[in-house]
Amino acid sequence: MAVLHHEIHIAAPPETVWAVLADLTAVRHYNPLVQSARYTSKDKSGIGASRRCELKPNGFTEERVDAWEQGKLLGIELTDSSWPIASMRWQTTLQSTGSGTSMRQEMNYRLKFGPVGRLLDALVLRRKLTADINEIFAAFKAHDESLHRTRQGAPVVED
Repeated sequence: MAVLHHEIHIAAPPETVWAVLADLTAVRHYNPLVQSARYTSKDKSGIGASRRCELKPNGFTEERVDAWEQGKLLGIELTDSSWPIASMRWQTTLQSTGSGTSMRQEMNYRLKFGPVGRLLDALVLRRKLTADINEIFAAFKAHDESLHRTRQGAPVVED
């Protein structure tokens, strides 16, 4: 199983960051791979809440919350996908810092196709996933910081 680690500092309080992270359909605002997202469960939060994301230019993922510590930790597992992934799970944790929030993520995944999948991961997919997650984290940071500035009544200045 492959493991990826990512971390970013967000100049917004944990409450602001959590509000966006915990809204499972908000992913469409900061993940450039997601065209749309909708809940597939009655519950909108907590363990068991689930969503379906339609991807750009095509494809889908179905995901379910499998870990939830209010304001601190969100764990999600992939339950179905058009990707060649046998399993994928990630946990995102938030920690208050003096100047905002540290957001960390650990992702575990395994590709389909046995040895061929492992080779595909080593040659292409690991770098692609790392680049995509870096882009998602940067967009999440920009989204949250803009939201925080707006809530504070400060003018929003694009970087």
